[in-house]
Amino acid sequence: MIYAAEPGTYQYRLENMFSWNVDAPLYSSLLVMLIVLILAIVLGAMARSGYKKKTYLQRPHGFLFFGEMYYGICDNFVATRMGYTRRSYTGYFMCLFAYLFLSFIWGVTGLPSIIDWLAAPLTLSIIMFILIQYNAIKTNHWHYFHRFIEPFAIFLPINLLTMWTPIISTAMRMLGNALSGTIIIGLVQWALSNASSAILSSLSTSGWTSIFLAPIPMGILNIYFSLFSGFVQTLVFATLSALWIAQEMPAEDDPALSEAPRAVVENKEA
Repeated sequence: MIYAAEPGTYQYRLENMFSWNVDAPLYSSLLVMLIVLILAIVLGAMARSGYKKKTYLQRPHGFLFFGEMYYGICDNFVATRMGYTRRSYTGYFMCLFAYLFLSFIWGVTGLPSIIDWLAAPLTLSIIMFILIQYNAIKTNHWHYFHRFIEPFAIFLPINLLTMWTPIISTAMRMLGNALSGTIIIGLVQWALSNASSAILSSLSTSGWTSIFLAPIPMGILNIYFSLFSGFVQTLVFATLSALWIAQEMPAEDDPALSEAPRAVVENKEA
């Protein structure tokens, strides 16, 4: 006799992975990715249109101005954390910043939250891990595998375990920070609801008495945990990703003569 898996278990999810009955945060994540994709297409079309009209040397206006400013911020982030010659990663960090920050503040829309869904931070951490190992193999070639037996071959099991540290540490930190904010907001809302009902229930029988004290404190908490904390966590994850990826790349010989500070060198020559 074959028993059906219970809903909510991993066996049930595996059996129904190709059905539409998936977790609600997945649809929120797909919606955020769609928003990022649309913004990228619109900005790319506007920039390409300006290039064809030969107006790319003029000061940008409107939406394109913010797009170029965002690109400059991400490009400077990559140049300062990874090196001036590693600016090919600017596009990756532009997508990472946009997706991760929108995921942190997505709960404000009233739709299912993304970042406190384990699959989201875990997937981002796995992508970071793949980039780290890819650059390590690309730089060291076959010597890459020698790191697992350093300083002695007996350390092979320990080195194999510590290799997965970036995935576990970054995923659990993001998930923990997101869940802690959600739990604190829930507890404060419950306390304010009970306090409001206790104070105003004798004055009115309408349902609004249970939320009378909640709007201002809840608004402040949502701004803090969604905007400020989301920005901090996005910056921390991106910084760790940049540093861990850059440390597996060859060292720059002379960053002062690289592509980014070319204008400084030209000024000195002039």
